[in-house]
Amino acid sequence: MSGNRQQLGAEGERVAAKLLRRYRYRILQQNYRCRVGEVDLIALDGTTVVFVEVKTRTQEGFGSPLEAVDRRKQRQMARAARYFLSEHDLHDRPVRFDVVGVWWEGGRITCELIQNAFEVSE
Repeated sequence: MSGNRQQLGAEGERVAAKLLRRYRYRILQQNYRCRVGEVDLIALDGTTVVFVEVKTRTQEGFGSPLEAVDRRKQRQMARAARYFLSEHDLHDRPVRFDVVGVWWEGGRITCELIQNAFEVSE
């Protein structure tokens, strides 16, 4: 992965965290990594633990950032979420999976929050 893509992704996650704070989410962790996967942002929305995937794009030609969260990525996030919940003894909390799309176009930033973007079957 090139440094520019990594930088773009990190900046997208920073913008997404700022957006979530505006919606009164409390960020618990950024760039959570464990042996079964990773999650960009983990937050609390009230008592709900929210696992957030951030997809950043510089142009529409590559498809919507929201479309990039395919079934494989959803399963990987679910595994990492279960690991996080176990690690932090949060199994009694409601859980949700959100996606934030961040578009950078001509120096302009647009964000979209999709709450409860997908559900994962046990």
